Amino acid sequence: MIAVARGTTAAASNASSSALKNGLSLTTSRCNSNISLLGRRQYHVIGRNNAKQKQQSSSLVSSHLVNDLRSRSFSTLRSATSNNGRNASLIVGCITGCVVGASVATGGWHNAVAHAEAAPSKMDEETASLMDELMEFLGVKSSDGDNNNKANDDDDDSTNDEAKNDEDEASATGGPGKPVKVPLDPELIESLPTLPLSMVQNPTGEYANRLLVSHDGIVYDVTEFVHHHPGGKDLLLTATGLDLSHFFDNYTVHGNTDKAAGWLASMAIGKLSQNDANLARERTNSVVHVERRHKWLNKARRRIVFIAATLPMWMTVRSCVRFVGWFVPSLGRLLARLVPVAVPGLSVGAEPMQIEEGSKEDDAAAPPKVAVIGGGIAGCGTAWALRQSGFEVTLFEAREQISGNARTFDWDFSKQRPNAPKEEQHVKSCCSVTAWPPLFYKNYTCLLNELGVETVHQPLSWFLNSKVPGAVGTLWAADPTPYDGSLRNVLKRDFDIYGKVVRFSDKMCNLFTFRWAPWRRNDSPSMYDAHTGIGLFNPMNIIPLYSLFRLMGGSELWWQVVFTPHYTASFLVDELRPFPAVFGPLIEAQIPLHPNAENAQSFASSRSERDCNITTCQTWKDAGKGIREVFDKLTKDIDLRENTRVREVEVLSNGKKRVHDEYDNAMDVDRVVFACPANAVGNIYKRAGWLANTIFSTLVYADDHHPDSGHMHAVLHSDGSVIEEGFRDDCLKRASNYVEVTEKQDGSINIENQYNFGVQTPGPGVYDLPLDKKPVMLISHALGEGKSIDKELIVGTANHARAHPLYSGWNVMAMLSLRLVQGKDGIYYCSNWTTPGNCHDMSFLSGLACAHAIGAKYPFEKNGEAKKDFHRLRDLMGI
Repeated sequence: MIAVARGTTAAASNASSSALKNGLSLTTSRCNSNISLLGRRQYHVIGRNNAKQKQQSSSLVSSHLVNDLRSRSFSTLRSATSNNGRNASLIVGCITGCVVGASVATGGWHNAVAHAEAAPSKMDEETASLMDELMEFLGVKSSDGDNNNKANDDDDDSTNDEAKNDEDEASATGGPGKPVKVPLDPELIESLPTLPLSMVQNPTGEYANRLLVSHDGIVYDVTEFVHHHPGGKDLLLTATGLDLSHFFDNYTVHGNTDKAAGWLASMAIGKLSQNDANLARERTNSVVHVERRHKWLNKARRRIVFIAATLPMWMTVRSCVRFVGWFVPSLGRLLARLVPVAVPGLSVGAEPMQIEEGSKEDDAAAPPKVAVIGGGIAGCGTAWALRQSGFEVTLFEAREQISGNARTFDWDFSKQRPNAPKEEQHVKSCCSVTAWPPLFYKNYTCLLNELGVETVHQPLSWFLNSKVPGAVGTLWAADPTPYDGSLRNVLKRDFDIYGKVVRFSDKMCNLFTFRWAPWRRNDSPSMYDAHTGIGLFNPMNIIPLYSLFRLMGGSELWWQVVFTPHYTASFLVDELRPFPAVFGPLIEAQIPLHPNAENAQSFASSRSERDCNITTCQTWKDAGKGIREVFDKLTKDIDLRENTRVREVEVLSNGKKRVHDEYDNAMDVDRVVFACPANAVGNIYKRAGWLANTIFSTLVYADDHHPDSGHMHAVLHSDGSVIEEGFRDDCLKRASNYVEVTEKQDGSINIENQYNFGVQTPGPGVYDLPLDKKPVMLISHALGEGKSIDKELIVGTANHARAHPLYSGWNVMAMLSLRLVQGKDGIYYCSNWTTPGNCHDMSFLSGLACAHAIGAKYPFEKNGEAKKDFHRLRDLMGI
């Protein structure tokens, strides 16, 4: 919930060398495809009326000279690998060597590779598949025309995020989760043939090679729609053969409008018997969902391993081309056209654009036009920076309102304020992004100062109540006092060990990043500098924090009962073992488990004689109204198009980009910035290419592992009984979070989170109100066994699916590899998935980096520390 610094390095490895070797074999695993029919026919599904129109294709034909030079350069490699297995083995060995080098350059991703599942295939088939992909990547293999949509490409251009579903769904009017009811005429249903469930799961005969799904007993053919699914292709492919009710329940964005139901209506081809309809629902569960989802993820992972392995080589090539271009610009531009990756400032579309003098005042020359797709903090930040520099900007947002993860909710105070003016009978609170540490959020802090948005201290105070055998006790995380019953007494040895781990990691990071050097002595702390100096060689980037803690004698019990519950409240994921050790000092400085005078305070107040909270975070003075003020000011003088989904982006022969929206409007622009979920991009930008689509398809989100867990779904309510009675009043008065840890009947640990917005809303004065002057304002996740919420007190729901990318080696590989396509043909990418972490400042800063690459000025030149972070992230993003 709180926006905190996320790690700047890859998830670390504890895999053995043999496991690593097994993982490396994935680089040559063949990705079979039995759905080539998907690419034979393409249709646009037009919003509102579901009309189908033949897709217009605009093939981008490369220069004959470029193809000839590439073919000559790699013809020897092609012939060598196609002759026999011995040469193939040599190539695989070379790639393995590249992997070892890449692991150092990227900060480590061994753990993710070692845990991937290798597909059983014959060596000659593996080699053929790998080399086909290699040739296509290098531009030698033809990929134009219909070939883009057949066989292997059906795997390659996979996209798997909900286009309008990457951030938290907490609506102020009714909330998500409304059932999806497809409007079908009863006569049509009666006329539909009855199909057996086996036909949906394994289509044969006239339905062979079709993609079928069921919902409410009706069978739908989604074969043609798969390439136009707003959430990308992979999520829909995951659902084929299954019942959609499970997916609609867990990706609740589908029920927010009638679009999904309207699209399905035109695809009905049959119906199931009542018994089969019941079986379809029973057989579609989270286990099947995750298994199918990882099938598609593994296909992308096999390719991202190869891309990451060759990343050092391409980074060297890009540097050489840029070096030549610095001396001879025309030669640099020519060389940039000969390589299959983007070269900043030299590739076609990657050149910074200039605003001609007078263009803003007398329109002597029209300013360049930019389309930004996605209205979160990254997209709005991009649009704002570009507009500040004179660009003409159009911002598309698929939802009804911009703000991305920074959602708000209106709490009803009418019972407590019956005589107050109507506008004071509701309080707009934050709902997802609630606070940030300004010491680390330098650029976002500069933005608020620039916009004139006031902030106040956010009094965060976590209360943890453990009922797990062997670790029964409580913990006020901001209070270092080992009071009676405190977990600091029960697990004292583990707390001491964790403190040593954090101090050791901090010293190692200081050593490798040269923070001790004279030229860095005045630098303020940063979450962007882990790669500076010789930081890429820092073993803390590779060793997980969990592994280091256990190696030094820490217990599994402490990790499960204290560390994970404490930080799950911030990250909304309950698997924190992959976090790299470099991450420890960062989170300890912001949300400490070892509070001190620099990051926390204990004091007597009207709420308690021993009140406590951390002192590192701020929030908007007007809470939810402050969030809205930020986004309103960011989009001033910008052509804002909310509730408008972009259907397609095509690159024209003159270099312009044509943007088509769902209402059949089109506009031509000079540059496009995607600030939407990664895998939604592929179904919008269909000519992104093999390399880009592999990167988009690799991203892993929390719901890819636990789509129906309590941490993906939230309930907003006023039922205080969910907090244990003995702690209820105290927690409602002063705890920002109530975290209850219990052992379930099957022996697993349940982490229940209650976010108390009666405390987390300080600006409007809610925090200081006595309990009888405000409603209970709770957001609940993962209630413990036997607990329930009074339905009469539920005021809304929220869904976090596709909101938070995980901290995994796969995501870091994708992020680092993204530099190879940033700016290619004038297309850029920013958002939480384009950064090494997932927080408001990083997302905003990624937008500034893209805007700067297009030609905008950095807006906070006077703040030297913020500017350092800007250049550090630009370096990480490679633009």
